Amino acid sequence: MLLLLTGLNLTGIAQQKSPTNKINIMLMGSTHFGQESFHKQGASMDLFSPARQKEVADINNQIAKYKPDLILIEREPSEQQTVDSLYQLFINGKLQFNQLKYGRAEEYQFGYTLARHLGLAHVYGVDYYNGLSTRLLKEGKDLQIFSQGLSDYSNMGRGIDQQLKDNKLLLKSYLLKLNAPETYQLTYHTIFINPAKVTNGSFGKVDNTVDTTRIDKEHIGAEYISLFYSRELKIYSNILSVQQAQQGKRILVIMGQRHAAVLSKIFDNDPAFALVPLSRYLK
Repeated sequence: MLLLLTGLNLTGIAQQKSPTNKINIMLMGSTHFGQESFHKQGASMDLFSPARQKEVADINNQIAKYKPDLILIEREPSEQQTVDSLYQLFINGKLQFNQLKYGRAEEYQFGYTLARHLGLAHVYGVDYYNGLSTRLLKEGKDLQIFSQGLSDYSNMGRGIDQQLKDNKLLLKSYLLKLNAPETYQLTYHTIFINPAKVTNGSFGKVDNTVDTTRIDKEHIGAEYISLFYSRELKIYSNILSVQQAQQGKRILVIMGQRHAAVLSKIFDNDPAFALVPLSRYLK
């Protein structure tokens, strides 16, 4: 009986690890191209510029080879009706992105465009929004360790942005840098590891969804991490819900780079999924 149970267990593990049984998921971490603070810096930062539009088309052609059957974007499930309405107008030729205030945004330039190209009926929102700032920590023992780490992280991001602005990077090279393993790791360490070193402190202004009466100030850095990680877990849960409902096997998630960095850790530890690096298709 023991041998039989062991054999069954090993068979189950083998089946679980079989690549053919896994759900493929690709993460495209992005800056928010639709924000005025980004695209008004110049034509090189504007996805509506003719040069960048050619690059957008090239990126979409390459990622289309991945053949995603689910495309998920940084919109909340409660906004699905709006997502569907805009997407239907787009695929029916009744909407141009330049008609939208945030038409340069990655959800449209890549998400909607790829979905239409692939003949997908829907694009799905999987975000869980909160208004927390990464500079939420204001006081505490060893705050300087966190502050220096956040400053280094911000400088890294600004450096990559500057290369794009100076036309030293193609748009696809910019996206590849944002989604490189070392960039993911720095993002994760900055927001989800380093803050735990801060103790006996306090937050600045918090989002109204946070119950400040339950904040453990002695472990203020850990509280910081838990607030941000809670959002990522809810996004992960939303992704799982859509996947279960639609039975997608090849998923593309287009979200802010910080989300992609954390989701890569979460999905790497979910045996049902196989992470597909963006670099496998974007060359």
